[in-house]
Amino acid sequence: MTGMKKRIRLLFLFPVLLLIAALTPASTLAMKTAPFLGALNGDQASSAADAAQMLRGIAFAKLSEDTNPDLDFTRNGQVDGMDARAVLFYACGGITDWVSFGERVSSGLCDERLFDRFSYTGTLDDGMGNYKSENVSVKILSGRMGNSNYHIADLYVQDISCFVTAFGSGEFRGRVRSVRDIFDTVEGGIVAMNGDFYSIHLFGPVVRNGVTYVDRVTKDYDIAVLQSDGVLMTYDFRTLTKEQLSAMNAYQTWVFGPALLDENGQAKTEFHSRVQPANPRTALGYYEPGHYAFIAVDGRSGESEGMTMAQLSQLCQDLGLARAYNLDGGQSSVLLAKDVVLNVPFQNGRSVSDILAIRDLPQE
Repeated sequence: MTGMKKRIRLLFLFPVLLLIAALTPASTLAMKTAPFLGALNGDQASSAADAAQMLRGIAFAKLSEDTNPDLDFTRNGQVDGMDARAVLFYACGGITDWVSFGERVSSGLCDERLFDRFSYTGTLDDGMGNYKSENVSVKILSGRMGNSNYHIADLYVQDISCFVTAFGSGEFRGRVRSVRDIFDTVEGGIVAMNGDFYSIHLFGPVVRNGVTYVDRVTKDYDIAVLQSDGVLMTYDFRTLTKEQLSAMNAYQTWVFGPALLDENGQAKTEFHSRVQPANPRTALGYYEPGHYAFIAVDGRSGESEGMTMAQLSQLCQDLGLARAYNLDGGQSSVLLAKDVVLNVPFQNGRSVSDILAIRDLPQE
């Protein structure tokens, strides 16, 4: 973007910010606990008016990290429009502690532009899967495509340890259990879904929560690898080598598939799978580091037929996912939260060997 275009874009926000400032009560704009940081107009409170003034200063190169390092609220090494957004977020009551806010945003998996997906003023939890804290954000969505209902847990995590897997009976190759039983063992668990039923696909690799249980790499299945930096990669069968896997910092792996999108995030038309007709489905979706989706499709009922592999692939493209990976489906397909089952499992689901879960970190 040229300098002139950037100025125009920033200046376009001035009227909106000033209107918000005019309509926001003075008690909100001058909180007793408001820090002096960002208080450009001398009232010793960060407000929407300060956000507008910041945008103006940034647009005309009057403010920068060199001249005003205290304005780098997101701690990305520069003072920019994202910091002005943070001031506006503060003025609306979304931030109470600039220091902890900066530490969380700058150290998290998610891009800083996603900071407002999280809660910095306490945990919000409805028990139905909708959840917000400074570490995790989950929103439950449902929709219909063709003759099928689908359910999505839209997930944002700032720490990779919030994305966990768990085994049945709490141990590798332990006895199968229901998704609910396994989920109940996850401390701080928010939402969960069934995994790849690794115990009947023990071809390798099996890496869970950073621990390698099986290091061989099958050539017969598409493979998904979640790295410790939050990047999810999918590999068509016969493409991932043991040497490549060893060079990665693998955090989780799954062997089931198929991979549902091509390298450009487009729906595929051919799949390495023997289960392509309409069925209940479970899939893991990936947008970018820290942003994922748990997807469950109802099936085998008059209300919801279930999706073919091609339909599931198209759904993943329509959702804007960059990568997506099919997991065990059919009667295994279960998506649940603490207080509710979010999909309609066929015949109430079945016992499985493993789950994927999102949890929050223990509160200090």
